[in-house]
Amino acid sequence: MNTIWSIRTGIRDFLEAIYRACQSWIEKYPFIKTVYTIFSWLSLIMFVLSLFFVKESRTMVVQYLWSFYVLLQFWFLCRSKTMPWKSIVPFVLAGVFLVVPFTTLTVNALHVLFGGKTSDTWSIAVITPIFEELWKLLPLGIFLLFSRRASALSLSDYTLIGAATGVGFQLMEELSRRWLNPGKFGYSYTWLGGETIHWDFFSLFPGHFEESMFPTLMTVGHPVHTAMIALACGIAYRLRSRLTKWVVLFPAIILLWSILDHAAYNGQHQLPGWVFRLHDWTGSGYKTQPVFLLMLAASLFADYWSLNKIRNRLPTLPNEPLLNPFTELWNMIRSLCLDRGKFIYWIGFYRERRELGFHFLYGNDEAAGRQEPVQDRVKALYQALTGLIVILLVVGMFAGIGAHTSGGEPACFACMFDSLQDWWDRLDWYEQGAILLGALALSLLFVGFWPALGIAMTAASTAGSGHEIAGYIRDPKKLLTPENALSVAINIALNRIPFGKVLKWVGSKGHHYVRKILDKLGSRKPDIHVPDKPKPPKNDGPGKHQEDPTKPDDNPKKPDDNPKKPDDNPKKSDDDPKKSDDNPKKSDDNPKKQDDNPKKSEDDTPNKDKADEGTEQDKTIGNMVKVKDKTVYTNPAGNKLTWVDQPPKNINRDINHFLNSKDVGKATEAKVADFLRKESEVTGYAQKVLKSTGEAAGDLDVVTKDAIIEVKASIRSVKVDQLNKFTDPTHDLFFNPENKKVILYIDKPLSNLRYEQQAMLETIKSKGVTIVNSLEKLKEVLK
Repeated sequence: MNTIWSIRTGIRDFLEAIYRACQSWIEKYPFIKTVYTIFSWLSLIMFVLSLFFVKESRTMVVQYLWSFYVLLQFWFLCRSKTMPWKSIVPFVLAGVFLVVPFTTLTVNALHVLFGGKTSDTWSIAVITPIFEELWKLLPLGIFLLFSRRASALSLSDYTLIGAATGVGFQLMEELSRRWLNPGKFGYSYTWLGGETIHWDFFSLFPGHFEESMFPTLMTVGHPVHTAMIALACGIAYRLRSRLTKWVVLFPAIILLWSILDHAAYNGQHQLPGWVFRLHDWTGSGYKTQPVFLLMLAASLFADYWSLNKIRNRLPTLPNEPLLNPFTELWNMIRSLCLDRGKFIYWIGFYRERRELGFHFLYGNDEAAGRQEPVQDRVKALYQALTGLIVILLVVGMFAGIGAHTSGGEPACFACMFDSLQDWWDRLDWYEQGAILLGALALSLLFVGFWPALGIAMTAASTAGSGHEIAGYIRDPKKLLTPENALSVAINIALNRIPFGKVLKWVGSKGHHYVRKILDKLGSRKPDIHVPDKPKPPKNDGPGKHQEDPTKPDDNPKKPDDNPKKPDDNPKKSDDDPKKSDDNPKKSDDNPKKQDDNPKKSEDDTPNKDKADEGTEQDKTIGNMVKVKDKTVYTNPAGNKLTWVDQPPKNINRDINHFLNSKDVGKATEAKVADFLRKESEVTGYAQKVLKSTGEAAGDLDVVTKDAIIEVKASIRSVKVDQLNKFTDPTHDLFFNPENKKVILYIDKPLSNLRYEQQAMLETIKSKGVTIVNSLEKLKEVLK
């Protein structure tokens, strides 16, 4: 044992001497740092350019983002970690540049000695799983052997080290698959099994292996297997003094379980039956992730239980009677949303405090040498958290004084912020997200993860708050009143927090409905009840939207508000004030309707409305009632749905507005509607259908007299349930009361379809839906 310890110490001292020599060279020759900086920037520029010209670079970025997302999930769940982000990243690189080559070398060496090919069953299903699962533990073993802080790790640190190594290994493995086997329908698609590797954004630890067609077994991704084995090693090491030496069997059992999962999936239909029976007893791969999550939850409980035993030796904040991950997480999220300046301090304080606690609990003589610097950092962060508010107040005061006394120059400076937000608001959500991810990735080249996240979020929030910043640079006196200061704080906070823009959008859209509810309750009278108020000017120009959804022609005593209906009888308008709104199709735009009975006027047929209503009721599925400018429809399932009727001028205005939209879906809908209005009358466009609760039930993309056209830019956005709302009267959200013909228009060519896409189209056709793929075909179908 002493010999091993001496060899280990000698190697570590030698490597540290090399490191110190390199640091001294850098200090002595500053040009080394300059050359490295230039090389880094040139490499970054070349990488960005390669994204435009090299397909493999784009493929690499896709897999890198998926692997990065998996590591983020582990980082979030391991709440008792003590290692910073920059200490975890080297394990990812070790998985790429150490484990993968070493595994390949080992497997190939065995084939050289014993013969065979790497495609043989015994190689794929036996040798490869064993050596992959073993060598993925190599970075953890090297770290535990040479690191001075190895004895003071938390159980979450073991989990993160294993997960990071697995992420690196999986990154290289999946990248090789994407490059070498792109496939016609996807790199992970097989004819018999369908999709075999699943990357789902809303799943925990994406990247698991399971056939999508008739699945019988699965295996989790490399990060989960390696993290579970590493956590088992940490648990065994932690319990070595309390239990017998047989505790080392626990990580061995977990390792064998991981090898079995891996081997059973690789050797489907080829290994002996007893292997699959044993695999069935362990859950066929479906129990691995739940067991790992239980182990992780138990390890978190054990870590915080241990920290609370020495709580009196650790710095604590006011109103913190118990150290726990929930309070820590709440304070970090709160600071991220409300006061991002404190966010980095919260992260550093909690991590350093945990590290100090585990040094007290489990640190050996080598780890004890690190206690003093860690304790100093914790103390500094603790003082920083308590004094940061004063610093921010002083800085804000001087900034306000500078803005107030700088004369006319701030106006130009304020214009910069106005232009910045104008540009930001013109971007779509996915473009803003891409910029945010790019800023995060660029920042990670220089700082750790949480500082990089703070930099990216601050950049995005500054761009989203440009108008507010510019307004208060121009007039700082507006901050002197408490209500204005509070308004500014809330507004900027909504722009800074994730999804804050959504809250502002909901507020801007919802105040119209709140106003109408207040009117109905009698809190204030609507404007149309005030007889002395002059008639407001009309806003019929393109792009001018009325703030009040009530149209001018809702007033039965003002028939001249609709100059496009010269044939309407004003007397009839007085007798039936709802007629002009309820039947907007009776206008010059549809001369065939007027010529059906040219000898009869409105006065000659006093019961015409009732006759029409009776005829419509006979053809209507469910019950449909007109209420002012809305249609209230009760479908056969008994659910009430409403939509606002659209006058022709509003339909034409909206179509013109969205023809040049950056949103591909909206632009495609506008293109179809624009084509149809030249051929026939469009009676509805982008019509929102609401439930009785105010929630969205669906929408009507394009509606004509005889058909409902569901418009999709590509087959990827087609969903069968959306069409069921038009074809299935038993559907809870059915809203095709007149049983109009249903047409599905798909703009992009329907070529190279996957099997499931073809099956989906056949299912849609079986429901009576007509599928068209061109405007000319749509024209023929509507004749």
